[in-house]
Amino acid sequence: MSKVIEAIFENGIFRPLSEPHLKNHQRVRIEILSEDNEVSVEAQKKILLEFVGLGKSNVTDVARNHDRYLYLKD
Repeated sequence: MSKVIEAIFENGIFRPLSEPHLKNHQRVRIEILSEDNEVSVEAQKKILLEFVGLGKSNVTDVARNHDRYLYLKD
């Protein structure tokens, strides 16, 4: 199971801003996504959502021209 929680790094410790609902001494892996990168992440989400919509269209060359659709290249 994976989940995303917000935290603050303070005095060498990550402090969650909400209850993470974990067992005491449970090991977890933390991926750090800085809020500074939020604009980049939102742009990537938009592109991927547009790409997903191609499956319902009449476009038939997605596999052959994937760079064109993923990176908006002509």
